[in-house]
Amino acid sequence: MDALVEVRTAVADRLLALSVGFAAVLAGTMPALSADLEDPLSPLTSAKGSMLCFGRDYSPEHLAQHPKQTTKSVLLAFQEQGFVTVVLTPRTGVPKQIAAGCGWRQGAGLDTSDRKMIPNFNKPAGFDCIVTMGGSSAQEGGYLLIDPAPDAKSLTLFLQSPIYAGDGKPGKAKGFMTLGPEDLTFALTRIEPKACAAFKGVTE
Repeated sequence: MDALVEVRTAVADRLLALSVGFAAVLAGTMPALSADLEDPLSPLTSAKGSMLCFGRDYSPEHLAQHPKQTTKSVLLAFQEQGFVTVVLTPRTGVPKQIAAGCGWRQGAGLDTSDRKMIPNFNKPAGFDCIVTMGGSSAQEGGYLLIDPAPDAKSLTLFLQSPIYAGDGKPGKAKGFMTLGPEDLTFALTRIEPKACAAFKGVTE
């Protein structure tokens, strides 16, 4: 089994575990699927090599008003089979890259004991994402959640801290990164895929 398959299997197993408890709550009680429960992103990335790109650049004025926010720009590449790359560019220093495997789930944001992992996420469904640590490692590098708009033109990214990140280059240092309260939630807008072209096919 190659490294990519092992990472996919580990992520799939973890997402399945997260879904078990919530499935019991839904059994026999869920009406016909509403718009809030439909996955708006995966149908747009079903073709091989397809990718959606979301981003935000924070203005100097915004950063001046939020001095504790260290992130000046965010890019998120959403690829086929739910592979996601997030790049956080800080005010100073090199960009940090986070890789994750994501799955759309009713009850997203709840752990296996049905406790909320993202306190300010209150939607019935979203993308649970398990951060990967690269290679064939099955160890988890943290958690993030993606809440897309129904029209797939924007999304909200929620991060848990600490989270595993690297410089995005082979041989560069990787490790867990601690994020402050103002670097955990980002509202992103869909932009041209070419802005995320460097991350096409990247899974670690």
